[in-house]
Amino acid sequence: MNHQRAGFATAIFLILALATDAAAEISESKRKQIQELLAISGGASMPEQMAQQQTYVELMRIRPSYQPMMEFAVSEQQDLSKEEQQKLLEKLSDFEAFATAFQTRFTERLNFSKIVAEVYYPLYDEAFSEDDLTEMLAFYRTRVGRKTIELMPGIMQSAAKGIDEAVRPTAIEVIQGIVADERAKLAP
Repeated sequence: MNHQRAGFATAIFLILALATDAAAEISESKRKQIQELLAISGGASMPEQMAQQQTYVELMRIRPSYQPMMEFAVSEQQDLSKEEQQKLLEKLSDFEAFATAFQTRFTERLNFSKIVAEVYYPLYDEAFSEDDLTEMLAFYRTRVGRKTIELMPGIMQSAAKGIDEAVRPTAIEVIQGIVADERAKLAP
């Protein structure tokens, strides 16, 4: 088990090291363009949004297996008696209290500004040339560019809602069809 953890930790370290190296290869002028593009397009608030979103995602991953996960974590506390382990497990039974503590500690320990730079800068570097970034920046500085930045999130949200409403009836029909097919297989 410890060998697996060490191997996993080594793999994560190598992935992060490679990502950091890739981010370090971006020219300073291109890095400034990417930084400005992110700032103009609302990316300045990205670290805070990412922290909130990622905390939510992690908690939603944890929630379904929270109790077994806590039972395992407590069982690993082998220096505690069974009675002490049970008391600790009772203290950890409140998921909402855990979620509050998790959110605080998770966001304190992660530097989301650094993560944005390590993730987005290489993506923009790979996808766009300096000329592309120059043209994008010129566009986003215009009245229509600023309007695009302002309105696009709402347009995308409305479009997603419209698509959901358009496909939901078909999804329900498909589900009902699968249920009917499986039910027919049960009939003698």
